[in-house]
Amino acid sequence: MFLTRIFLNPSRRGCRELISSRQRLHAVVLNCFPPGALDAPEEGRLLWRASRRAVGGRAHEALILYVSSPVPMDPSLIVETAGYATDEGVTVRDTGAFLEALSPGQRWGFRITVNPTFRDTKQRNGKGKKKTLAHVTIAQQTQWLLDRTEANGFSILTSREIEAGERVDGANLVVDCVGRGIEKFQHDGTYVTIQMATFQGVLEVRDPARLRACLVGGMGRSKAYGCGLMTLARP
Repeated sequence: MFLTRIFLNPSRRGCRELISSRQRLHAVVLNCFPPGALDAPEEGRLLWRASRRAVGGRAHEALILYVSSPVPMDPSLIVETAGYATDEGVTVRDTGAFLEALSPGQRWGFRITVNPTFRDTKQRNGKGKKKTLAHVTIAQQTQWLLDRTEANGFSILTSREIEAGERVDGANLVVDCVGRGIEKFQHDGTYVTIQMATFQGVLEVRDPARLRACLVGGMGRSKAYGCGLMTLARP
């Protein structure tokens, strides 16, 4: 797997147009790969996330596009219209060795944007299946994430376990909802609404194989539209 980081330039018109629509951004990311390059799902799927992050301490806020893919992408299409044509504008890393080196007990800072949903047992869609609805409160969205940690091979630490940071009471989980948003658009004649929440925190590896599967395959729904990609860094 390869992780590509592209710094986007919000002062460019192409960047503003690109990030204004997740459908458009999805299409542009797909066009960064040659035909057939993503046709082997067993090797991992295409995932991406656009997020704003503080860089250089907190002096500057950067708009960054992360793309995880089983083969390297060609970022020139994005760089030419929406990025920075410099050596530091794009970074590509082969994450294969990193994924293989994951082991129980390791601790990593994580960040992920998800689309927390649930199946309503009382409502049915046009095909008679349980209707999929979105969690809308921070508490609901956070619980959705916590309910999926074991299945994805990790646990979220408490402030007592890491003995660091401002929270020292030992009860608070080291995870924060740092962004929320709603995206609405039409797809194949139907209206689609994505209720997104971005989380960051500190995790501990419990089952490396499951965590690798999460990092390679994503978590939750709406992966094509920028949800599900978890990135890890030093806590």
